[in-house]
Amino acid sequence: MEIKDMKELKWPSRMKSSPDTRDRSKYCEFYQDHGHTTEDYQALQREVEVLIKRGLLRNYIDHDKRPRNHRDNRKEPGVGSSAQPTAGTINIIIGGIASGGDTNSGRKQHARRHAHTPKESHDEVKDITFGANDLEGVSYPHDDALVVSAIVANFEVKRILIDNGSAANILSQEAFAKMGISPKQLKTVKTPLQGFGGRVIITEGIVELPLTLGSDNVQVTEITPFQVVNTYMAYNIILGRPLLNKIQAIVSTFHLAMKFPTGHGIGVVRGDQAASK
Repeated sequence: MEIKDMKELKWPSRMKSSPDTRDRSKYCEFYQDHGHTTEDYQALQREVEVLIKRGLLRNYIDHDKRPRNHRDNRKEPGVGSSAQPTAGTINIIIGGIASGGDTNSGRKQHARRHAHTPKESHDEVKDITFGANDLEGVSYPHDDALVVSAIVANFEVKRILIDNGSAANILSQEAFAKMGISPKQLKTVKTPLQGFGGRVIITEGIVELPLTLGSDNVQVTEITPFQVVNTYMAYNIILGRPLLNKIQAIVSTFHLAMKFPTGHGIGVVRGDQAASK
């Protein structure tokens, strides 16, 4: 009824079916006849969609009463569109044991526990900034990934990719073998990983190893769960959100550096730009 006087609205032609066969208890304002309700008439729904796409109903669609986090997930016109049809898109490594474990019940329990856990005090979160000094030694402009070195199980491991798009910490089978760790230490993982060239792979298992980032007295050491994968990787290790969030790391790919709080100040790990290239 709000749009019935719009000149852009295209009204339907008269219904062709016999009036005797229609449900007289239902009336359509759009058809101005009996047989169905206004809300159920699909032709009106399509007409409203046309008017929305033409930008004529902005006063209505802007007043969205849904929570902001739901509204932000809507696709804007043109997002994800392409002249070339695709079979799918794999942007990140997903799956694995992050966020509650390797079972659905474990992940649901983790979500319930998190929902009732008080948020960390803002006073306990350290301010971390990046400035011009952090660009020293960086050749730019660049689009290089953040590739670093770290101490893992008492080995200096190079070619470690910092990837906050990954839902898991990944260790290559080759690097695992060079550490001399017995395969018996691997724990079985049921949840597969997806994102390696679009393939779904079953990990060899999971192993927990000490990982140290930083230098001197501004460093952090964490017992880190790694999922071992037997597939070609350009990196020995991929460090994802499970570790980065745990150590409250802030990543700047522009500065090719990662910073994190420690008991003695802010630690920093700088990328190896040559290794990245």
